[in-house]
Amino acid sequence: MDAVRFQTTDDLFIRAPQKVIARRVLDLADDASWWPGARASGPYGYVVVRAPVERFTTRVKFGAIISPVREWEGFTWTLNAGEIVGRAEWWLERFGDGTIVHYYLDVERGPRARWRRTSTCVRRHRWALRRGLNALKDALERVQAGEGTRRSS
Repeated sequence: MDAVRFQTTDDLFIRAPQKVIARRVLDLADDASWWPGARASGPYGYVVVRAPVERFTTRVKFGAIISPVREWEGFTWTLNAGEIVGRAEWWLERFGDGTIVHYYLDVERGPRARWRRTSTCVRRHRWALRRGLNALKDALERVQAGEGTRRSS
């Protein structure tokens, strides 16, 4: 197993309040409907996710301990099972009429990586996560637009 560590970040603007985004991500084990094709389960404080990467590839599977939740500003996932292991930090930054979602990874190759290189495992995880975050963005912004339409009627 290579001992290469990767540190990377992804950022996405969502036109929705921090509380709403945090609640949806933290409730992933109970409701993963916003993440297309993903299956999530787990007891309080732990989540196991199986999410599609691309159309014809195998799913990314990982387990994460959800720890310190900073009042609507973010939380940490300790990735302890899957292709990568380490830390994933969610930071929710209020910006204008929405929130910038920052997802920071500090990981190394995990026990389920099999023959994959660390860079490939990290890329697969990021692609799966981006797919989920973009779907969450679409769902929340559709709701926001619908609320705006109802108010103006």
